[in-house]
Amino acid sequence: MSALVQLRIGHAPLNKHLNRINCVESAACDACSAPSESVRHFVLDCPAYAEQRWAMRLRLRRDAQSMSKLLYTEPGLNAIAKFITTTGRFRNTHTVAPRRR
Repeated sequence: MSALVQLRIGHAPLNKHLNRINCVESAACDACSAPSESVRHFVLDCPAYAEQRWAMRLRLRRDAQSMSKLLYTEPGLNAIAKFITTTGRFRNTHTVAPRRR
């Protein structure tokens, strides 16, 4: 859930944001060397995630090309959550500790 909120507000652990807060030296995409790894680039454009994006497009059709549909509708949120998981891009940044009872 936190990854979805971070994507909405542009504070996801992608290089554009991490560069802005001085956590990485470059905003460039590590996967494809595009000049800026923004939310839009990660979700809609990066060729490194074309296979995962294709699966999302098969489920959502035209809506898979709309950031607002992806981030603000239930089908879009479900699809983008699966996209994030299958890309593995946030694997090291969104681990959840087990709850103690």
